Amino acid sequence: MKWKRTASAVVAAGAITGAVMVAAPAASAYGPSYCNSSTCSLSNAPNTGGIYFEMPRLTPVSMVCWTDNQWWNGTNRWFKVNTVYGQGYMIATQVSNQTRVGHC
Repeated sequence: MKWKRTASAVVAAGAITGAVMVAAPAASAYGPSYCNSSTCSLSNAPNTGGIYFEMPRLTPVSMVCWTDNQWWNGTNRWFKVNTVYGQGYMIATQVSNQTRVGHC
């Protein structure tokens, strides 16, 4: 009898553990952020009036923070980014593999 209770406890513990493992969210793997358009506009302000450079596709960017400003290309979200071309703002729709950053 004692063995049956122990085996039942192990099976129950395994079922609970399995349920927890199934319910746990899958890990997300994000690579570095990058320009996803044929060219991406780099601006000195979060608007189109400050665009000073067009970066080529796949240029890596390091996201610093976000802000909402001028609507352009379907969104008003702009990311402040660091690039090999300097620091500036990019419209969110041109940034792939976005990482979580705070508000500017």
